[in-house]
Amino acid sequence: MKKIAGLLFLALVQHSVIGQILNYDMVNLSDSVSLDLSMQNLAKDYLQHSKIGDQKIEANDRYMVEILAGDYEASIQTIRSLRKNSELNNGHPGYIPYELFSKAKIKQVSSGATFNDAYASVFRSYLVACNDEQAYSATIVFTTYDAVAQFTNDFKTNYKNISGTSLPSDQALILLKSYFLYHVFTLTEPIVFKELERDENRRYIIKEEVIVSARDGAELTVITARKREAAPMPAILVFTIYADGSNLRDAILAASKGYAGVVATSRGKRESNDAIEPFKYEYKDVYAVIDWISHQEWNNGKVGMYGGSYNGFSQWASMKEKVHPSLKTIVPSVSVAPGIDDPMENNVFLNFPYKWIPYVTNNKFLDNAANFDRDRWNKLEHTWFESGKAYNKMDSIDGTPSPIFQEWISHPSYDTYWQNMIPYKEDFSHINIPILTTTGYYDDGQRGAMYYYLEHLKYNPKVEHYLLIGPYDHWGAQFASSANLRGYQIDEVAHMNIKQGLVFDWFDYILKGKEKPAILQNKVNFQVMGTNTWMHASSLSEMGNDSLVFYLSPHKNMGHYTLDTEKLKSRVDLQLDVNFADRTKMNNIEYYPSPIIEDSLNLNDGLVFMSEPFKKETIINGSFKGELKVETNKKDFDFGVNLYELTPEGKYFHLSFYIGRASYAESRKHRKLLTPNKLTKITFDNTRIVSKKISKNSRIVIAINGNKNSFGQINYGTGRDVSTESINDASIPMALKINTESKIIIPIWIDN
Repeated sequence: MKKIAGLLFLALVQHSVIGQILNYDMVNLSDSVSLDLSMQNLAKDYLQHSKIGDQKIEANDRYMVEILAGDYEASIQTIRSLRKNSELNNGHPGYIPYELFSKAKIKQVSSGATFNDAYASVFRSYLVACNDEQAYSATIVFTTYDAVAQFTNDFKTNYKNISGTSLPSDQALILLKSYFLYHVFTLTEPIVFKELERDENRRYIIKEEVIVSARDGAELTVITARKREAAPMPAILVFTIYADGSNLRDAILAASKGYAGVVATSRGKRESNDAIEPFKYEYKDVYAVIDWISHQEWNNGKVGMYGGSYNGFSQWASMKEKVHPSLKTIVPSVSVAPGIDDPMENNVFLNFPYKWIPYVTNNKFLDNAANFDRDRWNKLEHTWFESGKAYNKMDSIDGTPSPIFQEWISHPSYDTYWQNMIPYKEDFSHINIPILTTTGYYDDGQRGAMYYYLEHLKYNPKVEHYLLIGPYDHWGAQFASSANLRGYQIDEVAHMNIKQGLVFDWFDYILKGKEKPAILQNKVNFQVMGTNTWMHASSLSEMGNDSLVFYLSPHKNMGHYTLDTEKLKSRVDLQLDVNFADRTKMNNIEYYPSPIIEDSLNLNDGLVFMSEPFKKETIINGSFKGELKVETNKKDFDFGVNLYELTPEGKYFHLSFYIGRASYAESRKHRKLLTPNKLTKITFDNTRIVSKKISKNSRIVIAINGNKNSFGQINYGTGRDVSTESINDASIPMALKINTESKIIIPIWIDN
């Protein structure tokens, strides 16, 4: 009986601790002094009640409560106990911002200084002890990406959810933790930025100046950063249209790695007074900057370049006419290829570049307000789609004339307008420097990156050009990988810091004679999703050693057409109808892989084909291609082909896709209209590269569709310039017959 009573008493004690109600003084959020005192009292009560109830507070929560309660010595001990099991954070000890905060509070009390002065002193001493690379990464560790906006919003939301003057202990802890982050970074972030600027000027000679191109007098802004009292050294150049605070950061990054850092911006940006015209003049402006660098006393005659997207394009553009003798290597990542993947892909203009134009041309820096005005862009897309107006009316619907947009869409073929911006055909033959290209399976600019890679090796097959590709998107393949990529948890070996790691390892290899990065074991290096391994091949064609050939079949299984491994003896036509006049429905809306893994697809959209379950694990390596034999009542059409793995668990894993215009299937340079109701063969191979293990009992799913949605041009099939077509041309729906001699070819790897 005593034992039972004891257990009941223990249960009551535990329940009273877990369900403890704490008193709280509500104050006005604008009264920071009263708010701080109120939160301090709540933190003290929380610690006291946990001690009375013998309730353990986890260490990763405890140090926050201790700091808010003013028990700074205890918080430092708690942090150091946590650090024993934590990894470095960008080269800094775990939880270091909070340890320095506590040290500053202790110094404030002992010296009588203000908190600002105490923290500045503590943080300054910490920075002085950091090496150059640690000092560079301090911005990442000690500041927020959004000026504390997220932490502020989280705290205010939690605070407003409080009702009355008491709250349960679990809710109290949530409130305390959210206040802690808001409180710490609101106080420290302004000080950190000032001290970082002071430290940068202590370490480096930093200069921003305008240089004048000897070629045509264009003004170009150049920022340089280099170690004080350093001997002449190689320079690392980033040439960009994205003029903002990151320009100085990129110059300092190179300086922290032991190089002279140089960031130049396109004509018209920062201090330049020229007109801003994206893509047009990089082919000569970047060369002019390289030439300027080569004549500086701090340069030893060697220049390397890196950067992604537009900054990748600028590297290739600089070599169109010739390679500057001082340019020793480039590392282009996710490189845009104008006319190839932006603003059109396979000759289909897409909408996202439209909003990019004001982002980079509205002022000398970046128009972030315009870029992030999602309501404006979503409304524009939907208004245009629902109105049925011609594509060339996009800017009139927006209410803001866009001469650049109009200029772009006036060149629907890959003509000399686009060819003059980047190396074209034989231009690649004179590019003899070593190159490392990086891209990702889910990189929006993968096809641009692969254009440069393939054309370079086509016209200069013996050049030292490496390719690295993995489960990365447009950001991961130029900056650092994301553990969760649009819902897919990438393999451990795929984790990589491209910008701060691989890129400078490559520069050390080429410019300083160090070892080649270990990941580059062959010319093509790719991570096989689902295997936690990398594979390496001497060429793209050797990524796979076999292929799966699927014919489109009229037979049905699970309610959908099938993919057969043998062609039918007699031809059968499968019909796809697209009513362009119907604006209640879109077609091909799921071609873009976000999320990568889905529970279901709209399998009534287009023609859907499924294979039989795989009898064993199979690795898909490379780009799938297709040969469609079609008849249509139109002179042209746009279409999409999406490739999925349907897993045994019923998940759809987006592998790759193609979107293109039938009239440009033979050549992106020359349009060849179809003859209505005549059998035509359309081949395509410009699809996304992918590498993934396909599980046993998985199926391949292929969706083929006409392209009618609010994401880009709508081709009504008249044969006229697609940008001038409108819903007035939609009186007769498109009738597309795809016959069963059509096939899809998927490259695979089979272990011998």
